[in-house]
Amino acid sequence: MSKLVLLTGFLGAGKTTFLNHVLQEFSQEKIGLIVNEFSGTGVDGALIRHDIPGASMIELNNGSIFCACIKDSFVDSLIDLAGRNLDYVFVEASGLADPSSISSILDQIATLSGAVYDYCGAICLVDALYFPKYLKLLLALRRQVEYSRAVILNKVDLVTEEQLAQVEQSILEINPSAALYRTTYANVSLREILSGGPQEEAAPQESSNTESSRPVTITLSTQEAVTPQALRQFLDEIAPSTYRVKGFCRTTEGTKNVSMVGTVCQIEDWGDALGQTQLVIISNVGVRIFSVTLEAAKRCFQSPVDLR
Repeated sequence: MSKLVLLTGFLGAGKTTFLNHVLQEFSQEKIGLIVNEFSGTGVDGALIRHDIPGASMIELNNGSIFCACIKDSFVDSLIDLAGRNLDYVFVEASGLADPSSISSILDQIATLSGAVYDYCGAICLVDALYFPKYLKLLLALRRQVEYSRAVILNKVDLVTEEQLAQVEQSILEINPSAALYRTTYANVSLREILSGGPQEEAAPQESSNTESSRPVTITLSTQEAVTPQALRQFLDEIAPSTYRVKGFCRTTEGTKNVSMVGTVCQIEDWGDALGQTQLVIISNVGVRIFSVTLEAAKRCFQSPVDLR
């Protein structure tokens, strides 16, 4: 029987970074992997393939695995992986996933196919800086904490000790039994987390992920090799209107890997050559993100961009 571990956490909290640590830690095990993103462009999958060549991975994009839009594909993927005699299956849920129906989904899989997983629980990554801002606005964040066995409090270097204590208090008010781990760059051992033994999970509920609750997400594409200064200006201009920006940008100084949460932005060199820029932009202003992005692109880039 394969062990199943679910990874949750808000956009940019560090799930993919943690998953890369996990894949290295469990490199001697037979691993199956499901990576889920709201957008139609699989940025996280590309990062994993780059850092962990040969990883056996199923990508489920363009929605949440707990939403009716792609839940059937999630079920089919889990049934498929259950038949491969794997030691572990890791599922990285999208940043706004509400995992409160996971137990019901596993029951459904057992009924449909007879496939049974040893469910080890959910590990939730929390962005220490942005969690307080979005907790009251987004039910999915509360559910992610509520249905976790452990919470990895990541990016602790960006906040004060007083702020950390307040975030931990909020987490424990939602889930008093959750184990807490303070980290930077999501650097903690999953084996250590799982060694605590099973924990009782909250009763399953209907997931709040629906077609209507999905955030507006667009992908910007352009053939232009932009200057790093123009890229930075563009990101600064759209930041207040976004939850998250991620992807790869073709610049005059080579390909860059872009990761932005709120106004905190990382731009790193990316060794692979790139034919065009592709940036996934997740809006916090609804459809207005189209006009915000287009106007910023006109000011910062020399060539037209494609938004879809």
